Amino acid sequence: MPLPDTRPARQAIFAALRGVVTPPLPAPDLAPYHASPFGRGSVGARIAAEPLRAEFEKAARGWRADVLHARPDNWPGAVRQALAQRGLRSIAIGAASPLQPGLDEALRGLAVRRFEQPLETWKGELFDTVDAAVTATVAGIADTGTLVLCPGAHEPRTLSLVPPVHVAVLMASRLHASLPAAMRALYPGDGPPALPTNLLLVTGPSKTADIQQVLAYGAHGPKELVIVLVDDLAEATQ
Repeated sequence: MPLPDTRPARQAIFAALRGVVTPPLPAPDLAPYHASPFGRGSVGARIAAEPLRAEFEKAARGWRADVLHARPDNWPGAVRQALAQRGLRSIAIGAASPLQPGLDEALRGLAVRRFEQPLETWKGELFDTVDAAVTATVAGIADTGTLVLCPGAHEPRTLSLVPPVHVAVLMASRLHASLPAAMRALYPGDGPPALPTNLLLVTGPSKTADIQQVLAYGAHGPKELVIVLVDDLAEATQ
């Protein structure tokens, strides 16, 4: 039995909807949001990064991320320490990581795989043999202990989504109180921001409780997140 033709009915409904004139909605009052913890730093002067370090670390550890402290002159050693403690030797990095040349120093002697070819040509290796990936970050959010990554051809987003361990290097000078504050700093200006095609927000390792409401790590991505927090605040103020 053929199904009835519903096109005339649908066309009549759409025509009626197009003819409806709705009055403009009033602009929402954002003052309570700006005054709340989630809107800190979204208006007015930027909140200094110095007092945000402890807040960020507490939130990140609350999501079961490991946080290591380093200085601008020794952060490669902290990355190497994180890998050595976990016995990780096969490491993936971006084709043009902004962490260079320090990243090459950190990975000297390890099996390093640069993401400089299409994923299809080495997908099996990436999924089956790579132990960890090391990436840069563009910001950190103190409220939630979240990392902000801006992936691209230089550092594809796959690096932070596939290997079982993700090591991320975050400069303390890029800490912000809230997500709106981070977006305001990353994309300043009065008009609509020229956003990249992709931004990643990473809050702790991958986790899910879909199966029997039991929290499991690593089901959809890295089971471990290591944040190397670099205290560059003295340099940033010079």
